[in-house]
Amino acid sequence: MRNKIAIALVLFTASCLAESKFIDFEDNLHPAINKTTEVVIPEFPCAFNGSIIRWNNKILLAFRHRDEQLKSTFRMGCVYLDEKFKPISTPHLLDWKDSNPSTFEKCQDPRLFVVKNKLYVIFSNFITLGEVTTRRMFVAHMAFVDDRFVLEAPICVDAPDRLSKRLEKNWVPFIFNDELLISYMLSPHHVLWPDLSNGELLRDYWSTVHFDWEWGELRGGTPAIKDGDFYIAFFHSSLLMKTHHSNGKKIQHYLMGAYRFQATPPFFITHISKEPIVGKGFYHGKAYPTWKPLHVVFAMGCIVNEETIWVSYGRQDFETWVVEFDKKKLYESLVETTAPSDTRSLPTDKYEYCCESNRE
Repeated sequence: MRNKIAIALVLFTASCLAESKFIDFEDNLHPAINKTTEVVIPEFPCAFNGSIIRWNNKILLAFRHRDEQLKSTFRMGCVYLDEKFKPISTPHLLDWKDSNPSTFEKCQDPRLFVVKNKLYVIFSNFITLGEVTTRRMFVAHMAFVDDRFVLEAPICVDAPDRLSKRLEKNWVPFIFNDELLISYMLSPHHVLWPDLSNGELLRDYWSTVHFDWEWGELRGGTPAIKDGDFYIAFFHSSLLMKTHHSNGKKIQHYLMGAYRFQATPPFFITHISKEPIVGKGFYHGKAYPTWKPLHVVFAMGCIVNEETIWVSYGRQDFETWVVEFDKKKLYESLVETTAPSDTRSLPTDKYEYCCESNRE
């Protein structure tokens, strides 16, 4: 009996030692985080990847819907929230006005923005190019009709290489001189200026800076919001790694960071997080059967207040949360990039693009 107990203790100790060598992201909570709040929508209990914006002096949330069978995630919905992120209107799914709904059967990840006092959403949807089906980014006006938001006049925005078959997702919208611009890529920072009447590209801007980020390729997250003489936004990256959260198994981890960029062309990135932003419950929360083994924190929306910043994010493809940052502490946590080593501003008829691999 004593031998069995001793062996059990040895195995238990070895297990603990083995587990302790894997990183636990929540051992390093970000000092700028004040609190996190889950957004609970009883009518849509699995709403995720929600994007927030101030509209009509209220907080509007657009979210991605998971159906009752917990399979399809290709519908978008919306609801108004109060200042504590509780629903104050009847949530509903977004329908199409004067458009064939079957054309938009697989929409993902709505992000809200305002141009010239009109509310828009940017999202990804499948299209067919020749014999290949792939994803492209669409912009649609959100009109308020009969006490509901409806989507109208959807425009497919050209990718720099419009014939490329790669998936296009997670572009970053921002407003410059009352015009919509879009960050197509973050490193290098490649900014597109689309024509909202037809989706064609009018001009693009390109800048390259140097920084250290060891957690995967930078990809879009929240819309960028102008704050003083710069824009602030939150990105995501992903990395296959073994962690405490994955019980030592090598799986995909999605991580959040922040960055600031210049408020004038070519919009080079000036500051960036030096390590992933982590709040309590980001990775230790409830587990769900995701489409593949994942740990996901996915930034979607941003509201900049005088002293705080609210960022809405999806967690594990089943939940929507809002994290509140102390703005001053967040900005102090960012590190400077080096001076830009390359900048370009080109009309699209002179544009040259080197294709890259698919981006998530």
